[in-house]
Amino acid sequence: MDCPLATKYQPRLACFSVPNQHRILQYLAFLTAQQRADTTLAAVVTTLTTLCRQVPGQRPVVLTADLTQTTAQDISAFIMAAQASGLAPSTINTKVGLLAGFFEYLREEGQMTQQPVLRRRHRLLTPLVLPKPIPDADLAAFFHVIDAVRDRLIFLCMLRCGLRVSEVCALTWDAIDLHAGTVRINRGKGQVDRVVYLSPDVEQALQVWRAHHTPGLYLFPSPKRHRKHLFRSQINGLMDQYLAAAGVTRHYSPHCLRHYADSRTMPSEV
Repeated sequence: MDCPLATKYQPRLACFSVPNQHRILQYLAFLTAQQRADTTLAAVVTTLTTLCRQVPGQRPVVLTADLTQTTAQDISAFIMAAQASGLAPSTINTKVGLLAGFFEYLREEGQMTQQPVLRRRHRLLTPLVLPKPIPDADLAAFFHVIDAVRDRLIFLCMLRCGLRVSEVCALTWDAIDLHAGTVRINRGKGQVDRVVYLSPDVEQALQVWRAHHTPGLYLFPSPKRHRKHLFRSQINGLMDQYLAAAGVTRHYSPHCLRHYADSRTMPSEV
């Protein structure tokens, strides 16, 4: 398959047979036509590769040659290996869901007669965990140690505007309307477009960032990769760095910040 998807993903599919590579690339093309996010496509490739590594005995040889031979027992073995590695039930369910989507596509295409992912057998119970916003004291200490204009703006976008870390990574300058005081998020979670309003401190930080940075495509470009934006892992690393500098011992993820966007007691000063 001579297409951008093949150029992008074939190096990661080298462990599979040529027929398997075609099946996977055709499914990725299907997902692309549905306007699924690039992160979803990458996750499908990673999960299929992991499946073939974690099944026992001679099954890796069988599956890397022909994924249509996947059985319910293979999926059970995949889940057991994921549990043994310490993955959370919700994470495992997400991975199994990706596998179910791929095999359902093969079934609808007439390449499989049965779906190997069985809902009752392969769906794990997940505890209901309420969102964990950062307490005011930890939040104030966190922002107190952030001197870099870029980094402060990154975290303010999550705190004030409720943006997800992936949305912050991919923000472009043309999505920002300072005159209207808004930012447009295209193809957010669930492929939903939305417009959110900028708080005064976000607007101020944007003005300072634009004054000290020549606007290109992305609001937060990668310092090392041309025409690429910051990655989720880089923002996660920044947050860990600032939490440590602030002396905050409890771990928080960037996602915790966005829950303050819905809080009635969101601090006015950070």
